[in-house]
Amino acid sequence: MTGVLFRNGRRDSFVYPVHPAPRTAILVPWFHENVLANRPLRVFRDGWNGDAAAFQPAAIAGTFEQLKQLARSGVPSLTHSIIVLWRAGEARLSEADRDTLWAAFRVPVFEQVIGKSGKRLATECEAHDGLHIESPALPIANESVEDAPCPCGRKTPRIGVSQGAASERHIAAYAR
Repeated sequence: MTGVLFRNGRRDSFVYPVHPAPRTAILVPWFHENVLANRPLRVFRDGWNGDAAAFQPAAIAGTFEQLKQLARSGVPSLTHSIIVLWRAGEARLSEADRDTLWAAFRVPVFEQVIGKSGKRLATECEAHDGLHIESPALPIANESVEDAPCPCGRKTPRIGVSQGAASERHIAAYAR
């Protein structure tokens, strides 16, 4: 799986949502980077800075707040995507949040839920039809879980599937 950051020798943290992963700047210190130097992912533990800009990423992963701040400061042109990273229990992106990021970056928006230990708990795929549950550690007590296969072909259960919003995101993602 190209574009995976490893933690404790396991493939269980950040993953780029579409293969192959482009040059991706990750703006949170949640991951221990233990990958070969030729991988296209790089963690910038202090967020967006001169080193991140010099890396010339095609995609950026960070918290919604980091990405909003980056949008206000005039981020360089991206060609691939924005990945919003959040912790379990935090608010998911609203459609208005997605629109804000689209207006600023003009690239598809994906979400990933990362646990306190850096473990990937859920991730949005290219179909934009909910978040695939990646770990039983994801708290889903107040979530509706969809067990039907995803349009991407994966059969893992998903949370956050909303028929109207998911269809609009799916159409918009490919139209962009």
